Amino acid sequence: MLFNPDTNTYTDLKDGQLLATKMEQKEQVSNFEDLYVVELEREKTLVIKKITNEAWSEETKKRGTFFLEERNRDKKGITLTKSDCGKIAIMLKEISEK
Repeated sequence: MLFNPDTNTYTDLKDGQLLATKMEQKEQVSNFEDLYVVELEREKTLVIKKITNEAWSEETKKRGTFFLEERNRDKKGITLTKSDCGKIAIMLKEISEK
């Protein structure tokens, strides 16, 4: 079997018969839009982002997908105080009501 990268095809070495065609994969690019930037205690910043992607189904697009990012982090997890939770709760409520 021989692969031709120009045509993305596999051919038989003996008779040159086309065996398979490799499908091209389109890159799925997600867009991250900052919705809220929350200044937390302990010199941390939490960013609430909305994620969109044209390749997603209509159901996923309607439901909405969001990402929480901690800037200036030194650990993988996010440590929040009660005050931080109060700030975030207001913004999350606004997002859920849209």
